[in-house]
Amino acid sequence: MESKTKEKKENIQDVATAQAFQPPVYVFSILCLLPTALLLVKVSALHQWVRFQVGVTVLVSIVGYFATSRMIPLVGPKLLPKLNGVDIGKRGLGGKDDGKKIPESLGIVSGCVFMISVGVIQAIVARENDQLMEFNAGLSSICFAVLLGLCDDIIDIKWRYKLFIGAFMSLPLLVSYQGGTTILVPNFGPLRQVLNQNHIMLESVIGNILGIEVDGDGKLLDVGILYYVYMFVIIVFCTNSINIYAGINGLEVGQSIVAACSVSVVNLLELLWRGGSQDDILSGDGKNHLFSLMLMLPFISTSFALLKFNFYPAKVFVGDVYPYYAGMTLAVSAILGHFAKSLLLLMIPQLLNFLYSLPQLFHLVPIPRHRLPRVNLKTGYLETSKVAPNDSRSNMTLLNVALRMFGPMHERTLCIVLLVFQLLCSVLGIFLRYTISEL
Repeated sequence: MESKTKEKKENIQDVATAQAFQPPVYVFSILCLLPTALLLVKVSALHQWVRFQVGVTVLVSIVGYFATSRMIPLVGPKLLPKLNGVDIGKRGLGGKDDGKKIPESLGIVSGCVFMISVGVIQAIVARENDQLMEFNAGLSSICFAVLLGLCDDIIDIKWRYKLFIGAFMSLPLLVSYQGGTTILVPNFGPLRQVLNQNHIMLESVIGNILGIEVDGDGKLLDVGILYYVYMFVIIVFCTNSINIYAGINGLEVGQSIVAACSVSVVNLLELLWRGGSQDDILSGDGKNHLFSLMLMLPFISTSFALLKFNFYPAKVFVGDVYPYYAGMTLAVSAILGHFAKSLLLLMIPQLLNFLYSLPQLFHLVPIPRHRLPRVNLKTGYLETSKVAPNDSRSNMTLLNVALRMFGPMHERTLCIVLLVFQLLCSVLGIFLRYTISEL
């Protein structure tokens, strides 16, 4: 009798996987990489100097992909006795993954390979002192994020302490920032007119303290020290938003890859539109966009290697290491690329998930230890989870929103749906940057 029950349980996960809509993950990968690859070819054709820098970055990124792919199977078994977890989304289904211990914190592998890759790129192409300083400052902040994530996996740091530590992680990045603090006011509504009419009051009352200035008939607004406050908020948001928007196999890494590809597309478009000479390419923020691209390409390649092992069914867990350093890398790339004000447009799902989660994060609504969807032991599909056992309200995450909209789904299907949503939001964000908001 026990063997029949066990056999029946073993079929739940397999049957659910076989019956569910399972779009191939390689299609998602092509959709992400194709625009970046096409733009890379076009940018490389602009100038021999650019072709060399881009070529070195691509070559090191490819090596980083294979190095990460090779190291994860070697490091995973060594971490298993010390850092491990059980996949809650498969618990009770009776399949081969039911109750199986899976190594945690494998984001440390991709993080280390990524930082080594950036160091190699720095040694080959970074020649100027200011560029070296920005490279080192960016790597310092990313390294701090890796250490914070690893410490969190080991000793489970409380949120209030992580936010405090995050303030120190941002210091190298903010101190090395050499860009302007002027923003282009969106050309819709009465914003420019209001600023133009009140610029004397702004500059006299507040401007002396914060350095605020209005120029160009309200078109340009120098926010002074407030821009540094904004960058600090962006760093805190990025390092925590990916960790909040998680809970199923492949989602943390997948969303980071989409966001990184979007940042790469912005950098490549900015380089492509500058002209064919080296002076044209380096004019304005051209050098900064090239630097940002040098961070994104090795990050994308090492993340894809990690995704192979973390996608459903996950062979490894990324831990808190990956979300922290992934968010910090995106923040570093945008801030030192001098388009920090546009980064939120490329992380719309993370922003929506954060805003939607605020009532639970501030304990206005009960918040359980895990807010991920619950698995139906009869169907093997994921369903919305509740804030408390006797409460009808669902946990306030985009994962549960998707399940309410489309009904119960297989874990892999839900991940693909959310990643496609991330991809569509990225397209919308790039459209808004260059057309409506003029950011």
